[in-house]
Formats: sequence, C-alpha cells, structure tokens
Amino acid sequence: MFDDPVVQLAGIVVLAVAAQWVAARLRVPSILLLLISGFLIGPVFDILDPDALFGDLLAPSVALAVGLILFEGGMSLRLREMAGQQRVLWLLVTVGVIITWAVATLIVRVFTDVSAGVAILIGSILVVSGPTVVGPLLSQVRPSRSVSSILKWESIFIDPVGALLAVLAFEVLLVERVLDPTVVEVVWEVIKFVLAGGIVGLVIGVLGIIALRRHWVPEHLLSLFGVSLALLAFIVAGELAAESGLLATTILGLTLANHRPIRTEQIVRFSEIIRVLLIGVLFIVLSARLDTSQFELDLAAAAAIVLALVLVARPLAVAVATWRSNLDWRERVLIGAVAPRGIVAASIASVFALELQAEGVVGAEDITPLVFAVIVGTVGIYGLGMAPLARRLGLAVRHQEGALILGAGRVERAIAGALAAEGVNLVVATTNRRDHYQARMEDLRSFYGNLLDRDVELDLDLSGIGRLLALTPNDDVNTLASAHYAEVFGGAYVYQLHPAQLPAGIESNPAADLGGRFLFGSRWDYWSLNQALEAGGQIRRTTLSDEYTLDDYRSSAEDGVPLFIVRPGGRMSIILSTTGDPLAGVGDGDTIVSLVPNPVTGGGEADPGS
Repeated sequence: MFDDPVVQLAGIVVLAVAAQWVAARLRVPSILLLLISGFLIGPVFDILDPDALFGDLLAPSVALAVGLILFEGGMSLRLREMAGQQRVLWLLVTVGVIITWAVATLIVRVFTDVSAGVAILIGSILVVSGPTVVGPLLSQVRPSRSVSSILKWESIFIDPVGALLAVLAFEVLLVERVLDPTVVEVVWEVIKFVLAGGIVGLVIGVLGIIALRRHWVPEHLLSLFGVSLALLAFIVAGELAAESGLLATTILGLTLANHRPIRTEQIVRFSEIIRVLLIGVLFIVLSARLDTSQFELDLAAAAAIVLALVLVARPLAVAVATWRSNLDWRERVLIGAVAPRGIVAASIASVFALELQAEGVVGAEDITPLVFAVIVGTVGIYGLGMAPLARRLGLAVRHQEGALILGAGRVERAIAGALAAEGVNLVVATTNRRDHYQARMEDLRSFYGNLLDRDVELDLDLSGIGRLLALTPNDDVNTLASAHYAEVFGGAYVYQLHPAQLPAGIESNPAADLGGRFLFGSRWDYWSLNQALEAGGQIRRTTLSDEYTLDDYRSSAEDGVPLFIVRPGGRMSIILSTTGDPLAGVGDGDTIVSLVPNPVTGGGEADPGS
C-alpha cells in the first residue's frame, strides 16, 4: 500500500498537518516534530523515498515552495513597523550576516575534514534564519513590539541574502575555483541578484496593485491571483539571476502589503494556509531524504558549530548591529538569543549537496547532515529557551491569558474594572473618544482605535494578551472582531456576548458561524447587562476562603450570575453559555466575578466593583 504514489502524497500532507497540530497542543516547536516524522518514515522505516516519488521535480518544487513562503512573509511586513529601527535591520542583514558567515565557516573548517570551499558554502547556508521558525516563536512568546518587529523583518530578509551568498559559493565550487573568484565576478553576481530580484518584484507588485485597484480580478480569483503573481515573480527573476526569485517574492509581498487602498485580505489568508502546508511538507520530505550513514559524522563537530553560532556569532552580530541604537540592553540580549535555522537552510543544503555530489565535489556528502544537525540544535535551544529568557528579562509574561476587551461603555468598563482589580492583564479598546477618556479616568488601560484596522497591532501592544472579549452593543462588530482575532489568538480564545433577540422573520445568525464563543447565559446580551446595571446591579468580586466557602457563596448569591473565575496570580477562567456548573472546581483563594442584579449585603469578602 505504501508504494502507491497517491498514498505517499496524501500521507505526507496528513502527517504534516498532524505533526503541527500535536506540536501546537504540546507547545513545542513544530519543526522538531516535522523533522522527526520525516526521519522516521524515511531512513528509519523506509516508507518514503522522496527522490523516487518526485524524481527530477524535487529540486524545483522545493525552490518554488520556498519562494511562496517568503512571499507570505513579505505580505506580513509593514513599513511603519520598523520606524526608527531601519539601521538595526540593515546592519543585521549585512554586517551581521558577514560575521555569522565568517564564524560558521571557521568552525566548520576547524572541526570537520571538509575543504575550504565546502566550509564556505556551509557557512553561507547557515547564516539564514527564516520566518518559518521565528514566526511561531514570536506568536508563542509575544515579546515587546520592538523586539518582535526586528526579529520578524530580519528573518524574512535574511533568507534572500543567505541564498545569494550560497549561490556565489556554490558557483565558485562548481567551476573548481575555490577561494579564487575575481572581484569583478563577485560584484557582478551581487548586482544581478539585487537588480533582478528587486526590480522584478517591484514591477510585478505595481502591476498587481493596478489590477486590484481597478477591480480587474474577480473576487473568487483574488486568492489565487496573489499566488500566481508570486510564482511569476519567482520564475522571471530566476531566469535573470540565479536564486534571485527569493528576493523577488519577498519584495512583491512587501509591495502589496504596504499599499493600503487595495484589498489583500483574501491573498493574505490563502497565503498563510499555503505557508503552513508547505512548511510541513517540505520539512518532512527533506528530512526523509537523509541517509542514516550520513550521520556518522563527528557529533562533537556538529555541537561545536551549534554552540559557536549560538554563543559567539549571534551575540556578536547583534552587538554590532544594535550599537548606539535606542534599544535597551534587555531587548538586545533577547534579539541576540533568537536565530533558529529553518526551511531555507534545509532546502538550499539539500539541493546544492545533490548537485555537488553529482559533480564529484569532495565533502559534498557532509553538507546535508551538518546543516540538519544545526537546524535541530538551534531550534531546540532557541525554541525551548526563548520564552524563559524573555520572561526573565521582563519582555514577556508566562501566561498569555490577559484580555483585550472590545468596547469601553458602561458594561465593558464595569467588567474590566472588576477583572483589573483582581490583577488580570487587560486592555479596553474603543472608537468612542468619550468612553476612552472615561476608561482612563477609571484607571483602565485603554486604547483609542479601530481593532478591525489591519495595522492596528502596530499601535496596540498585545504582550501578555491572549484572549478577546467582544462586549460592544453592536453584535455585527463583535462578530467581525471575533472572526478577525481568531487568527491572532486562536478560535478557542475569542468570545462575544450573545446577540440580541433577532426580529421576527430573520432566521440566520452570522455570529453562530463566524463569531466567537458565547459568553455567560443566552439571556445576557449587552442590553440585558446594561439594564441590570442601570437598575442598581453591580459587578461584584467574591474571594473564597476557609471562612467563606463555595457553599456559603451558593446559599447567599442565589440571584447572582457568575461571569468569570479569577485564580491567584490573575489567571482568568471564562464562563460560557454552554458551561454546565460554572462554579465547578472553584476553591479557596479563587475569586468569583459575578453580576448581582439586586445587591445583597454581607457575605464573605465581597467587594463591589465599579
């Protein structure tokens, strides 16, 4: 059965999705599970042979996939995001790359038996990081905005730079002129690469913008239109200069992303789906190509390379790039502690090693195992170490359980005030200036702006925030916000109030299909909550203890409606409309935040909220 190409192709996709799903559940870097999965079905159990399955299409397929991944990365870049940090980014992808290249080449040359030329090629491959591994780390840790922006931009732009270096080293090796290229040849290759990639990406981007602005593209083709532009840019630039397609797709994505009048939501959404699928498939396929005999290399050499990159090359590159910048020492330390290698390094190593082996270059067989060893080592170190370090430096929090509350009216402020008093990290966001000022007067952290704006996250710091509570009186806005932030926080962590009773004759409810999970009970829409507060009701906080137990609360708060449970340390549990017993599992030290329509007197440690 496993010899059937259809079974193998379908199995790769299923395994890629399953590995990333398990990694998300376990909160571990997905690349580790993908590499392990590919290694198991490839050299260990001999279920998959990528070379036999894909044949001559393997190398070009990998190249196209990487180009699409970088296109999606470019679509996530906003020029405003790097305001004031352009110098740092420029130094990271130039001087920082040279430093990393030099250190990696030296260590490979010292600790292995490969030739100087092969060492230079491996060093050039190891300079790349990539959004495929940095992006998930940033989503999981959510460090400060400045750190996140620099790491994201660097990870995307360093891939084309690394590809250029690898191409130069590869061509020098292939023509057997190791360490002896002329200056004119090197400069010309660099110029061709930059001009071909930059101009092609920009021109095709401008043409795409014209087509989108004039609505020449039918709505049902928008998603595929973006992918087609990326593929076109990749092949045109690649014909002009080797590997410049990677730069072209990056520039194309950046051009489309920063032209506000056009609609790119469908392109972005579809590109993200393609990226997730391609990352999983590529890692499995490339790791399945490994040969167990290749891992007879000296493990001490692989460890030395990883340690040199982590402890010497990266800190030194960041120290030089951030010198005299406005970043504080904690931000510099964290940036210097994040540079995992990813799919671009794996793909370039696999393709170039295959071609060099075919040409009989000595040491070419060591390229792939060395690079994969570095990928596993750096992903393991950075993937497991970034979060604790960020928390230690005060640039991230352990539990991303804070709440972003949409709305700052009477109901929203009452709920936010009670939660904030219990130490819950939260932000209220509103487009009503009066409500914004009122929230500020009540010592609430308030953001004045539209949460549905695509650039809002450039102004809104979501560090420590992991949930959305859409509480406005506008049910449609709540639904749209829930749909949007499901892509940011995850569908399980966006919540909204029950919609108001629909008029007679209207059956469909978009919130049930597009929105978040419903809060509280079905009778508690915005207007019911507001009416209860206007009638003298209160949002109250009751902390359970030995003197005032859960049984005491149940007997004295029969009319109260539990809304939230806040555990010690500000960790919040949200009560949903589908929750059976909302007080199940509540114990000493927990605080029940409830709506009391008719305030009662006495009763434990109740503390009226605003």
